[in-house]
Amino acid sequence: MAGDIKRGTFAELDGAAVFALSRLRQSVFVVEQECAYPDLDDYDLEPETVHFWVEGSGATEAVACLRVLRDRDSGEAEAWKIGRVCCALTERGTGLSARLMQAAMDALGPEAEVTLGAQTYAAGFYRKFGFVEEGEEYLEDGIKHMQMRRAAK
Repeated sequence: MAGDIKRGTFAELDGAAVFALSRLRQSVFVVEQECAYPDLDDYDLEPETVHFWVEGSGATEAVACLRVLRDRDSGEAEAWKIGRVCCALTERGTGLSARLMQAAMDALGPEAEVTLGAQTYAAGFYRKFGFVEEGEEYLEDGIKHMQMRRAAK
């Protein structure tokens, strides 16, 4: 089984962690899903963005990750987004993504409103964490997505 969940802002990450997260995201989103897009963006660098990940066999291998960032478009003080959720092919079906999501949700707490853009096939996974679909399905980088929200309690 994969190791402990790690977390940190970009400023707290060392070079090996940045490399591991970048390599996993590139492997899943760009290579496996065949989407040529700029995965690395300025949101990764924002001081409030927190990266969650699990290392594989070493510090330069991440097997699952996600990021939590402030939802600046919402206007709410406790509004957040979860994004870049991915898991290495070898770890899928092990519950690792659920562990990461739960860690992120625990960190945000019930008072936070949280949104995400889910690949449509994964909407059921996110429903387990209280997310509900909003609006119509849309295409992003050629992949069907749904906007989902978990309301603050």
